Amino acid sequence: MDDGKEVIAKLPNPNAGHRHFTTASEVATMAYVRNVLNIPAPKVYSCSSSTETPVGAEYIIMERSRGVELSKIWDDIRGIDKFQILKQLVGFEKALVSSRFPMYGSLYYAKDLPEVHPNQLVKVESKEEVEGLDFAVGPTTNRTFFDNGRDAVDANRGPWHTLEDYLLSRAHRELECLKSFSNVPRPQGFFYGPGQYRPTAKLKKETLQNYIKVIPFLSPDDTELSKPALWHPDLHADNIFVDPDRPTEILSIIDWQAVNLSPLFLQARHPAVVEFEGPIPEGLGSIHLPSNYDNLSPEEELEARKLRAAQSLYKLYDIELIQQCPNISRALQFKDSLAGQITGLAGSLFSDGEVVVQGMVNLYWTVCFLPTLLTAEDKEQQKEDEAKWASGVELMEEFLSKVGVYRG
Repeated sequence: MDDGKEVIAKLPNPNAGHRHFTTASEVATMAYVRNVLNIPAPKVYSCSSSTETPVGAEYIIMERSRGVELSKIWDDIRGIDKFQILKQLVGFEKALVSSRFPMYGSLYYAKDLPEVHPNQLVKVESKEEVEGLDFAVGPTTNRTFFDNGRDAVDANRGPWHTLEDYLLSRAHRELECLKSFSNVPRPQGFFYGPGQYRPTAKLKKETLQNYIKVIPFLSPDDTELSKPALWHPDLHADNIFVDPDRPTEILSIIDWQAVNLSPLFLQARHPAVVEFEGPIPEGLGSIHLPSNYDNLSPEEELEARKLRAAQSLYKLYDIELIQQCPNISRALQFKDSLAGQITGLAGSLFSDGEVVVQGMVNLYWTVCFLPTLLTAEDKEQQKEDEAKWASGVELMEEFLSKVGVYRG
């Protein structure tokens, strides 16, 4: 630019979601987290959520992030510095989930929505922070409502007042996909060979119908865990910019497209920057080297130390969550519960997972209510199908580990 500033011009991918809404929500979300929550998101200089522009497309022109991607220096910085970065990330996550929103959906400037009711408006402390513009909750930009052809079906994309309405909309969306498409998607990460499990629209539909029966009973008792929450789902090291001279200082977090307002227990997850391949240790105690460490080769010793460092960082994140924002920690615990797993997996049954969810829903129903949702014959078939499904996943993992590629 003429004043020496560097900018980034971003045009949305045609598959990113519905026109106008994806761009409009991304712009408003970045402004909200930057100006209201003091999270270092890029500043937007100019934007248009209309295709009627000189470039013939929607666009966002934003400041270029200062510093360097964390991925470029992550392996070279000290463990204590990595922990300081994690503490900042937890602080940002605390700010996100501490905000109060009236509905589930996505965040917009009120002016960018065709119609806004008073109960959609988002309260902010000072209008000066946001240049006098009102924020409101509108339709969701969550990618699960658009992936694998879902963008083409007639579905309720919000906003929603209650958790039950939100969960029912996800289930009805998956049922609508089954009605609208002649074939179900081929599951990813799954070996599709002879004698393996083959998904059917019939089982997917039956599982969704049974899931709908238990939706009213799946909510966590603690309403803080199911409140509408903002969350950045993709905190990997390429989306985090730091000062190369002071790597513990986060300068910018990018990629806010499709960030949405969903139940906290569905949003909460460990940031990708702390994820690793290997066993996740239980509890919050110290992480130790393996008992046979002294008998390992130099290469194996190095791998053992790397694993311990990764496990330790993962657990330090958990401890920091408990100290700074226990709501997130409790949300992660609920997410791992039977009710949480059912709710999470049921949102993608058009694509995969029906045989697992079928067994989970039947177990949940049996424990809570009795009698079982499935006949004895159906239960045996479910066990057989799940065993085949698990075998297919295992075979695919074995294949990918040998050839060294990922089929995504």
